[in-house]
Amino acid sequence: MNLKRFFKERILELSCFICILLILNGYLVSSNFFQGKYSELYYLNFVIVTCYLCFFTVEYIKWKKKFYYIYNSVIENKDVSRDFEVGQTLEEEIIKRVIDEKENKINIECRKIENNLVDLDEYIAKWVHEIKLPISVLNMILERIDDLEISSSLKCETEKINFLVNSMLYGSRTTSSCEDIFIKETNIKNLVKKSIKNNSFFLIKKHIDIKLDSLDYNVYTDGKWVIYILDQIISNAIKYVGINGEIKFYCEETENSIILKVRDNGIGIVVEDLERVFDKGFTGNNGRNNVYKSTGMGLYFSKKILNKLGHKVEVKSSKGEYTELNIHFYKISDYLNPIVNSHSKGMFQKCNIRD
Repeated sequence: MNLKRFFKERILELSCFICILLILNGYLVSSNFFQGKYSELYYLNFVIVTCYLCFFTVEYIKWKKKFYYIYNSVIENKDVSRDFEVGQTLEEEIIKRVIDEKENKINIECRKIENNLVDLDEYIAKWVHEIKLPISVLNMILERIDDLEISSSLKCETEKINFLVNSMLYGSRTTSSCEDIFIKETNIKNLVKKSIKNNSFFLIKKHIDIKLDSLDYNVYTDGKWVIYILDQIISNAIKYVGINGEIKFYCEETENSIILKVRDNGIGIVVEDLERVFDKGFTGNNGRNNVYKSTGMGLYFSKKILNKLGHKVEVKSSKGEYTELNIHFYKISDYLNPIVNSHSKGMFQKCNIRD
């Protein structure tokens, strides 16, 4: 939007002005209006051109300001239509109509997508509810099998199915709004114990030692979602920790937050993978071999949920030694804590907070 472009748009207007000025000068000279005193003619031309240039400059400033504002609004994804609320020119009126038409089409498509997502969520919830019944029946049948080795193997597979079904259900809910989030004061130790119980079969099967230390803290969060996240973390730890391994849960208190640390003595993560462990579908160096099966979705969904809850999460690791995930809980509700970013605040304004 430079001066050259503005001149190009006003070329017809400038041409007309110059032609009119030449015609006026020709008429005044031919009629001997100034009686040979051309200095007065020059002065008249100077006044006319100066007035026109002032008008031209004002128009250019208004033109540049308006369209730069519209350009920045588009770049920053703001509502542009408000700038054409009252169409002062035909161009503005046409642009306003085009924008309104596009917005209506976009809104219609967004509503279709939202409806499709709602239908998909309902279908997944119904499917999970129905698949739970045959899983429960399988568990009852397993209790009647006398061969402990076969029974243990089948139990392991049914527990895997149950874990994957729950992961799919919670994963589908992460794409929806935070209507399923309820914030209340929750004890970290209770959340950890519930998650350990959910994964007890695999922990016992691999003889993994669990250590709990300094967990008796109350924080503001949604316990159901935190348990799901801990399930994902424990599941990953079980996968990468060897027989007779160790998983340690403990908390550290800082000035602004309580940090829950989950540390295992598994195979660890290479340095180049640390920054990408929460990326969608990223399996890393550990998931690209034939030993460790991974989809790369568990930690992705976990990070997505923690963002909604307003909790910071970070991972530390040393290859061949340990992996540690840290979840930061603020000492007061994240909704009230000034440290939380504006996105998290906006999410919490729509959620229910219960004491």
